[in-house]
Amino acid sequence: MSRLIVLTRHGSVRQVNLTGPVTTIGRDPTCGVHIDSLGVSRHHAAIRWMGDRFVVLDMASRNGTFVNRSRVKESTLRNGDAIGVGDCQLRFLAARAAREDEALRLVTLAEAPIDIDAARQRSDWAAFFRQDRATPAPAPETRRYPGVQWRA
Repeated sequence: MSRLIVLTRHGSVRQVNLTGPVTTIGRDPTCGVHIDSLGVSRHHAAIRWMGDRFVVLDMASRNGTFVNRSRVKESTLRNGDAIGVGDCQLRFLAARAAREDEALRLVTLAEAPIDIDAARQRSDWAAFFRQDRATPAPAPETRRYPGVQWRA
């Protein structure tokens, strides 16, 4: 089952399964993905199943709908796409990829979204998501000076 991971600016994270032919996104409590934020229109966008793919549609929202930081009226979704509505970000996970990605932790950075497809191609997923740690500085050289006495 395909799903959305919803990330709000307050840091809350939740998962929404895409079960029906249309899932609405907006501030209205009747929306399938309810986002309580003034930057989100009452009926902001919809995600529609089109037989062989999911498509996100902007519903004439005031602030627009973005896919991977590009403003769109309509866009076919691919696994890992970032959908921006107001001050929230949603991450689309395709059905077959959603099962495979259970082992991964969702990591988001404002300037560097993670490419889930690239992670899947690597054999060592943990290494892909691990932050590189700085190499410790080498120990200072200890020199011996014959005949020099040091006082403590």
